[in-house]
Amino acid sequence: MRKSIQLLLFFLLSGLISNAQEKYAIGMFHFNLQYVAGDYKIESKIIRNSVYPVLQFFEKNPQYKSDIEIQGYAIETFAEEHPEVLALLKKLVNRGQIELVIAHYSDQFFIAYPAIDLQKSIEISDQILADHGIKRSRVFFGQEIQWTPAYASVLKDKYDLVVTSSDPHSHYRGATLPLVNVTYGTDHILGLIGAGENKLDGLTWNFAFLDDGEVFNTLDYNSDFNIVPEQEKKSIDNFKRLQKEGYKFVTMTELANKIKNLKGYKIPDYPFVPEGTWNMSVCGPFMWMGRQRTGIEKDGLTRAASYKLRGVVLLVEKLVDYAASKGLDVSKLRKMVLEAWKHLLLSEVSDSSGWSPLLVEVQYTDNEVANAELILQEVLKSLKVLIPMDEKSYQVDTKTGKVEPLNISKSSSNQVGVLPVPFAVRAEKSVSSVRQINENLYSIEIKGERPADGAVEIIFDTPATGLFYSAGSGEEIAVEIPTDLKNDPAFTLSNGFVYLNNGYSLIKDCSVEHIAATWKMKEQKLVFREELNPNNPEMNMRFYLVKGSAIDVLKFANRLNTWPSYNVTFSKSGISYSKVMPETW
Repeated sequence: MRKSIQLLLFFLLSGLISNAQEKYAIGMFHFNLQYVAGDYKIESKIIRNSVYPVLQFFEKNPQYKSDIEIQGYAIETFAEEHPEVLALLKKLVNRGQIELVIAHYSDQFFIAYPAIDLQKSIEISDQILADHGIKRSRVFFGQEIQWTPAYASVLKDKYDLVVTSSDPHSHYRGATLPLVNVTYGTDHILGLIGAGENKLDGLTWNFAFLDDGEVFNTLDYNSDFNIVPEQEKKSIDNFKRLQKEGYKFVTMTELANKIKNLKGYKIPDYPFVPEGTWNMSVCGPFMWMGRQRTGIEKDGLTRAASYKLRGVVLLVEKLVDYAASKGLDVSKLRKMVLEAWKHLLLSEVSDSSGWSPLLVEVQYTDNEVANAELILQEVLKSLKVLIPMDEKSYQVDTKTGKVEPLNISKSSSNQVGVLPVPFAVRAEKSVSSVRQINENLYSIEIKGERPADGAVEIIFDTPATGLFYSAGSGEEIAVEIPTDLKNDPAFTLSNGFVYLNNGYSLIKDCSVEHIAATWKMKEQKLVFREELNPNNPEMNMRFYLVKGSAIDVLKFANRLNTWPSYNVTFSKSGISYSKVMPETW
């Protein structure tokens, strides 16, 4: 009888154990050497006072695992100035305790720019990692926890898992499971959504840490990035608490695999969620592309400076490729173009136009643009010597790399016109110039002076049906913006394109001023808003209104913004260039 009871207890306990809920803790430390972009003293403090102590914490506690995300620029800096930090990071990565997440070279606001910028950023970072013998994971976690539905295409073949916070999902959608299938066009990628259910059948998961890595043991600005023992203890105690509660520490990849392999878990298709960031209370992208908080920002001009530069970088790169196709030695020039790319990517840093940028951060983009331009001018001088093309003009396609003799520009009527789509301007005073280039194409130049409250708005009427656009860094296709979102969507228009679903498309010239758009769904208005400071009292925008199918006009937008063409003239005085505009297409 006693033996039977013992057996019964054994089987009951076995059943309880087998049905026990597995508990997993994950962490994501987001370190940013450009926390105060342009302040290199703070950059050094972040490395000494936060990055290195965090790595030492994990070295002393091998029972803990985590993901650490940092830009490729930081790996470069470690190697050059802090080899002991790089050595310890490599040690922890190699023993599987730290999963290294390298999402970009610079902490860019990358959803504001076309895919090639982020892809080039990843390519540069990957080469830096290879040069220093350290491997990144296939997990992506972006600066400002940026989200774009185009991740599936822009990260194709480079990453397997995108990790994000509870925003922007909670801003736009209801409940979700944590591991989802994100689709953009025909491409797919897994997403681990911070807003997802954390108690599943057979598995519970929790965050041990999800924040700027700097606040693990400092109070960032409030402690001048010096270690605060109370803050460090609070963070460490959270790891200890989870350990006592029976959580096993795993990496993001490991958690995703465990969820994927749960019996009965079917990975759902993720609903469409527009671009977003870690704090959606100000509608995400608008914070970096129009919102004014510090009195010194100039968002539209800041983002346009980088956007204009990227076209010139592409142009010079294609000219170097052309020289190489002629059998010329361009190895030195390729290195210079690579440096120009790095300065461009640094200029795209998020903090120069938000959250609350300091003056040094606002100036950072201008300085990095200037650094890139100096390099590009040196490359052009060298090309002038290398390529014997004196007194001739050519047209260069930055997408295909074709260099062809320049034909006489196509003429157009370019007459004063009336825009067939209603629009309005909210400003102290505004001037709008509409030109009809041909029967299907209009240009609109709008100048708005800052009103007393600082905000200039340009407002276009839209139909009630869903608009079509290219999601941030996803300019190859047009997708529909659904109307079932909980809040009005804001988007970057990284290639300027939005199809109004009434036979016309609106194209923003991103090189003039590059700001976000918000679709007021109930009001049926597309709003471009910029909050100007007294020293930047005027907003200038250029749009094109194009009649035609979404697919055809998408090509127009990419030709204008993503892959511009240039007229290039070789003369005795040097190489000059000008962007080819739609008026002459």
